[in-house]
Amino acid sequence: MRKVGADITYLVATLVGDDEQARINLRANQVRERFKRALETVYRDQAPLFLAHTNNVYIMNKDDVRTLIVYVDESIYAAELNAQRELIRLHLLELFGEDVEAFEIYVSKPKFKNNHPYLAEVSQKADEKPPSIPLNDEEKAYVSDTVAHIEDQHLRETLQKAMTADLEWKKGEKRSRS
Repeated sequence: MRKVGADITYLVATLVGDDEQARINLRANQVRERFKRALETVYRDQAPLFLAHTNNVYIMNKDDVRTLIVYVDESIYAAELNAQRELIRLHLLELFGEDVEAFEIYVSKPKFKNNHPYLAEVSQKADEKPPSIPLNDEEKAYVSDTVAHIEDQHLRETLQKAMTADLEWKKGEKRSRS
């Protein structure tokens, strides 16, 4: 039995006109979305950082070996993806049944380094940051008590401001998740 989602996807792809090009575009988007979900599973909150530096993602048969090919704009991201390659492959298999036998990571050539298919999505999520929520009297007292033993007044005030800002941000994060 076919899934309804597959039927809808096929219908949308055929409406484009050129069936072959529509199929290719559909698969390219599917691969990008699957890679994104695998990275979100592996890196959790850090996934947007890696997606922002990803230039392109392909799954293709290379010498009869199903290969995931990822292009990034900096070698530091290539090195980290390389360190997590087996987890990413595992999540592609577990989440989507996408059995990738090889995983190749490349640093993009200069003319392709400005291609960022995930960047609009990442910047949109960055704009959706939850607001900070002011501390109540009990929380303010906790911060004051924590820094009270610091003798240097400037250091004490700076640390108090930092702790207050951190706790307000965490309150906002907690409320936005619930």
